[in-house]
Amino acid sequence: MFSLNPRFAELGLEFFSQVKPTPLTQRPKLVHLNSELLATLGLDHLSEQNLCDLLSSQSIVSDYPALAAVYMGHQFGHAVPRLGDGRALLIAEHEYAGETWELQLKGAGKTPYSRMGDGRAVLRSSIREYLASHAMQHLLVPTTQALALLGSQDEVYREQVETAAVVLRVAPSFIRFGNFEYFAKHGKIGELEQLVKFVCQNYFQDIELSDANYTLVFLERVVQLSAEMIAHWQSLGFVHGVMNTDNMSILGLTLDYGPFAFMDRYNPSQIFNHSDSEGRYIYANQPNIGWWNLYRLAEALAALNVASDQLESVLTKYAEYYNQKYIQLMGAKLGLSSFAAADMSFLDELLQVMQAEKIDWTYFWRRLSYGEVGQQQLNLDYPSLALELWFAKLNARYQSTELTPAMRQQQMLATNPAFILRNHLLQFAIERAQQGNYQEIERLFNALSQPFVELAEFNAYYQVAPKSSAQIVLSCSS
Repeated sequence: MFSLNPRFAELGLEFFSQVKPTPLTQRPKLVHLNSELLATLGLDHLSEQNLCDLLSSQSIVSDYPALAAVYMGHQFGHAVPRLGDGRALLIAEHEYAGETWELQLKGAGKTPYSRMGDGRAVLRSSIREYLASHAMQHLLVPTTQALALLGSQDEVYREQVETAAVVLRVAPSFIRFGNFEYFAKHGKIGELEQLVKFVCQNYFQDIELSDANYTLVFLERVVQLSAEMIAHWQSLGFVHGVMNTDNMSILGLTLDYGPFAFMDRYNPSQIFNHSDSEGRYIYANQPNIGWWNLYRLAEALAALNVASDQLESVLTKYAEYYNQKYIQLMGAKLGLSSFAAADMSFLDELLQVMQAEKIDWTYFWRRLSYGEVGQQQLNLDYPSLALELWFAKLNARYQSTELTPAMRQQQMLATNPAFILRNHLLQFAIERAQQGNYQEIERLFNALSQPFVELAEFNAYYQVAPKSSAQIVLSCSS
């Protein structure tokens, strides 16, 4: 069934616990399948029944003991010395076409790291993760992916009784900053060094372990990947919602979709996670929180007898990597062939207008992609002298670029999506699914598969979000 290539599983029991998943028994049903990803993994020989049995843990992957990794994390800025996969189990490391993929069940039952939890995930949060992973993949943002979604009638208890669900997640690795923090915190220096070497050997293979400074090169690679990922988030108006260090991928992948949101109206200070009362993880703070989290990783690496000043020197490169990627992305969104220093203040001026006029982020950028026609529509939608004056400056700026209007439009339409996973649309799909109707999940999945293309059947998805959607605040509970 799988072509197993155990790598993480061979690190040893200091890195994980072997756990038997707890089966779902009450009418488990495959809600949705990502057929495209299934083919990418060379697993399209699996039937839907095979997958249903696997996700419900009615069957297991032979010759691979399911694993729950141990790690720690800084949660809302506070160190928690021992966390780990409390509801997730690594069930296979599958090799296909020269690549190895980790397959992980989220919601498969209790593990030694569940603490007071039941190890389950509920349908609403599982739908959110499944669709968000698919959305980000097709928006070209580095992300974990989701292969399949399973629902059941097994009851779980949150604020109210809900039904259990499982997502089969896929990534090259689910290793987090918190894995490194854990070993440093507990004085397990041999395991910390082993983990750094493991990541280099399997994912950063150009890093020479014979180089005395390989730990610094490793850190710089993580700094770059993390900075570029967050720049992607900012360009799309994506808010992760819970950027704890245990939710930060060592490979720069968007990881753990909990109280995430794509902004509707541009408001960089809006709180989407009701557990984040101080607004630590708002949109405006994400770049700085990325650096803060990387600093915690560097502190862990200092246990390998790496000089603090050298680690801090690497961390200073974060701003360079972030700004370089952010400028590239925002320049493309604006339709510029190059981004001069003066363009940053020009962009800042736009953002101030968008916030003051409560302009829809995704809708604005998509309409702007259509040049004069798009600007006329935006002036009708958001009558504002400040916006009109900004458009005049933009059109004057276009005169100094070598892009023709057709070239500019092509660039902008390939950068500014027509569709992102808006919370009110997602909530509607969840409510229908809770009633046993999964058609809206299918529709959203199909629309998210082509976010840069406008299709007549999805016209309703391309509109400005209703004002009521701004009041949606999300929960970490899953």
